[in-house]
Amino acid sequence: MKTLKSVFTTSFILGTLTIASAQFGGNGMNNGMGTRNQQSIQNTNNFGRYEKSPEEIEKERAENIEKSVEALKTELNLDELQIIVIRKEIETSTKKIFAVVKNEELSDEDKAKEIEAISEKTDTTINTFLNAEQKEKYKKFIENRRDKLDKLKDKRLR
Repeated sequence: MKTLKSVFTTSFILGTLTIASAQFGGNGMNNGMGTRNQQSIQNTNNFGRYEKSPEEIEKERAENIEKSVEALKTELNLDELQIIVIRKEIETSTKKIFAVVKNEELSDEDKAKEIEAISEKTDTTINTFLNAEQKEKYKKFIENRRDKLDKLKDKRLR
């Protein structure tokens, strides 16, 4: 269970909410029914859900990565070099995670293992660029995100 929490927490930090949103369609407007404009009509599937274009997905992913990097920058007091390296690592990781999620040949269990491995590698890489004080803050940052994610999951299960 702890491993599963770690996977979801790291995934959350890396902006995979974009992936989840893209997977299930909808953006909260018009219940995702595609009635906003002609493009929305073209982007609906057989179930009436709004499917985002690859450009929209990429834009949201980039925005989420930027939010994550900004949060880390503020929390950890990162310098410019750290920001560049960490942003690049997060971008790479989110692309890998997205590919795993889209791979229909993998079972959910295999996907979770793959995502966990990617997340662990990302955390290890990020930690190599942090000083001791930043490492402690990063650990707390991840724990806080894990708690928030757990609360969100509990709320959704109700």
